[in-house]
Amino acid sequence: MQSFTKIVLALAATAGIVSAAPATAVAEKRQTMNGDLTYYAPGLGACGVYNSESDAIVAVSWQLFDQYTPNGNPNLNSLCGRQIQINLNGKSTVVTVEDRCQGCQYGDLDVPVAVFSQLADPNVGRTQMTWTWL
Repeated sequence: MQSFTKIVLALAATAGIVSAAPATAVAEKRQTMNGDLTYYAPGLGACGVYNSESDAIVAVSWQLFDQYTPNGNPNLNSLCGRQIQINLNGKSTVVTVEDRCQGCQYGDLDVPVAVFSQLADPNVGRTQMTWTWL
């Protein structure tokens, strides 16, 4: 069945029925991104999953997230479930994409306070970091 699906998708893409991945394929492995790290109180995320403040999740910027949302349905976004490694001052942690950050700029990440605390003092509120797709 998987081979049949691949053939149908290949034919659909060739016929122009299905669009290819976005031209800016940022979700490629090992591309290092820079941005601000902030924290928020999660709940029902854009990926359709409920999360708590103790979950190792991340909200990526709307500019990045929306590129991978097919037909306006964020629950089907191909970034949902992808893992990211966040690096800050010699510390790192791994998080899973479960949400979309409306107030974030392109490379920014928003995480629960428990994740933020692993990397920096929450009293700073916002700090520069780097991150990569795993």
